[in-house]
Amino acid sequence: MAGVLLGIGVGPGDPEMLTLKAVKAIKEADVICLPRADKDKCRAYQITLPVVPEIKYKKTISMDFEMTRDEDHLKEIHEEFYNKYKQLVLDGYNLAFLTIGDPTVYSTFGYIMKLAKKDGIEVEIINGITSFCGSAASAGIVLSEAEENIHIISGQGNIEDELKLPGTKIIMKSGKYISEIKEKLIPLEEAGKISVNAVIDCGMETEEIFTSAMTIPDDSKYMMTIIIKEK
Repeated sequence: MAGVLLGIGVGPGDPEMLTLKAVKAIKEADVICLPRADKDKCRAYQITLPVVPEIKYKKTISMDFEMTRDEDHLKEIHEEFYNKYKQLVLDGYNLAFLTIGDPTVYSTFGYIMKLAKKDGIEVEIINGITSFCGSAASAGIVLSEAEENIHIISGQGNIEDELKLPGTKIIMKSGKYISEIKEKLIPLEEAGKISVNAVIDCGMETEEIFTSAMTIPDDSKYMMTIIIKEK
């Protein structure tokens, strides 16, 4: 009987934000899959370790995922990783793929899940606290009230048009494009139309919180979430 592929969200950074369900599933998994070749540098692994110390003794499959917009190359990377553990699942082992935040939001697991489902492998998703929910808590704000909409933006599209959407805008994966994003945000902020909060490394010891677009550093890290509220 084949095993199960689990996509497990470990939250944005604070180990105490792992859910009880995630902890239980990681403890029971036969193999741990990581999106980073060096587990000591893998954020998802380091988040999990203090809560599930026995993870260090589990069989681990890991490799680096190159950040690229080349869809053909990206497909090759996902297939290579998937093929490293496909047979283990078919042989009956349960595999836990750890991902920062939640597996359903901008996660590499989504691509792996599609490949597994094509092969008839059972897949289970265990949700984690998202970076934008964690960032809102760190910044001491709410994401929406009453009839406000919430828009999740990748930070790699047409920012000018996306900022015209009504309600709260959440920009993720924005590190490489922060200068361009700030150019669009600062005039709106100075005109009193919006308020801006940004959080880097949410829930970690290195967490930084910025309460205006102007104060966001131009060399910001990849793991930054920007929350834009209308005034």
